Amino acid sequence: MESKIMPLATCALTEGGILHLIESEGHFSGRHVKQPTLQIINIRRVPANALTDVYWAVLSDSENSMEVVISTHLSHLVQCGQLVEHTIIRVKTYQYNITDDNIHIVSISEIDFLEDNPDKVIGNPVSVSVLDSAHKKIVKDGFSYFNADDDDWDDDSEKEEPLTWSLDEPSNFCDWTIEVTRIQSPSSPTVLMSKYQGKEKSPHSKHKGKELNRADSKPLVQHYHVHKAILSVGPRRSEYFATLFKQSHLSEFATNTSHINLEDSAATSFPTILDYIYNDKKIKFNSKNATAIRHLAHYFGIRSLWKCASTYIRGDFSLETAATYLTESILYHDEKLEHASIDILAERIEEINRRTLTKLPPSSFERIVSSPKLKCRSKKLSDIVLKYCQTQGGALDMSVLMKCTRCEVMPSVSRKAALPLLKVAVAEEEKAGVNLSDTNNVLRARCIEACVEEWKETLAKPLLALESRDKNISRILGANSIEHRELPLAIQVELLEKALCAAKVELDDVKAELLYREDQVEKILKNCKTTVVLPLSDA
Repeated sequence: MESKIMPLATCALTEGGILHLIESEGHFSGRHVKQPTLQIINIRRVPANALTDVYWAVLSDSENSMEVVISTHLSHLVQCGQLVEHTIIRVKTYQYNITDDNIHIVSISEIDFLEDNPDKVIGNPVSVSVLDSAHKKIVKDGFSYFNADDDDWDDDSEKEEPLTWSLDEPSNFCDWTIEVTRIQSPSSPTVLMSKYQGKEKSPHSKHKGKELNRADSKPLVQHYHVHKAILSVGPRRSEYFATLFKQSHLSEFATNTSHINLEDSAATSFPTILDYIYNDKKIKFNSKNATAIRHLAHYFGIRSLWKCASTYIRGDFSLETAATYLTESILYHDEKLEHASIDILAERIEEINRRTLTKLPPSSFERIVSSPKLKCRSKKLSDIVLKYCQTQGGALDMSVLMKCTRCEVMPSVSRKAALPLLKVAVAEEEKAGVNLSDTNNVLRARCIEACVEEWKETLAKPLLALESRDKNISRILGANSIEHRELPLAIQVELLEKALCAAKVELDDVKAELLYREDQVEKILKNCKTTVVLPLSDA
């Protein structure tokens, strides 16, 4: 078996990749730079100061190996257990420098994970020095002092597969079953197993005993066959099961089965938890599963996994991932992560992709806009709220709309958003059965005010375009529809009345300016005549 695996794994590594890293001095990154595929065969921690640790790694291309520095912004990958010995990586960005003390250092700052951990060193790499590097030490391991044939123990038991959990039929020595029921997320009503009758089994299912949820074709119930000793003993044990297995009087012992209800993302991540307990398989975290895995680690009492997940979340948390973490933290009642997500989204709401915001439920959007950390210009916020309202349909009720558009956070509305937001406000008032026309600080009043201030663009231009018989003029004016005519008649009248008043005020200002200029012209002409007559009288 090994003779077949090793050549394939060896070919996966870049031939001469180690020598390539030290060919020339400088910083290398980008698509045009050769990106060698290498294996990490050792990692060690070197304290840099009281607050920072630096990690050194030995990289191998199966023929040669050398020690490099892992950039500090990748340290969280080591701390969360994702970057470990035997991991295969592609080095995308690296730097080779020579210090003033003539120390040659290669550092890696951007990597990709390519394959699962093979749990062994590929090939027989020989340590090479980076020129005259002062930090390099050639280490000779103890195996070099013995012959390969000294191991004279020949036992077929070494070829036996280790114990593992199973999803279909119980594997060797399984003595416990965990029944996981997948429940729906809060966005839709929770569906209990008892409400589903006559479920058909999937014809494409590879496992027996699975019932499928017709809405998303995911197994609604799954049975995991496990070993009590592995779950409850060892450094990666589950405190939950360790305590459970000591209480034989509980009803679970009648069938040797635990019944657990999990949210969708937690149920999806549950096999990963079992892999971690059974064989210390390194978990591939991402922003979508990290919160669920940390919740499971806390629920089942797996301390080391909880620390790994927490380390990953801290390193991965950013504006781009905050919306995902907010949704997951609400689902799993992670208040610290929830508050951190709301704070960063509120502080930098103008930078967020609009599509990201529209995927949030109304309650989350309202909390972001109502946050004391909110930093957003009023008219910019009106555009953001409009875009969110247009994508939510009827999911946004009057109370949420009023909180998101209250005068304290949105004192003014942009011209572009004024009419569409006015239609939204009127529609929500009608749906709620209220009339807020007499209140000056509601959204309706601010939208009407913005329309009147820009009456030429919002009201006059569409009307002129509609009335024009010249299609080119209509196209230039750019009015495909007259939006204000979709409003109730009373509001149309109010808009046009206030627009006429604004036009009258503007016209009066123009007349006054013209009269003033005419007066100035008359004075100038009079002075000119006087200047011309005076020399004639002197003559």
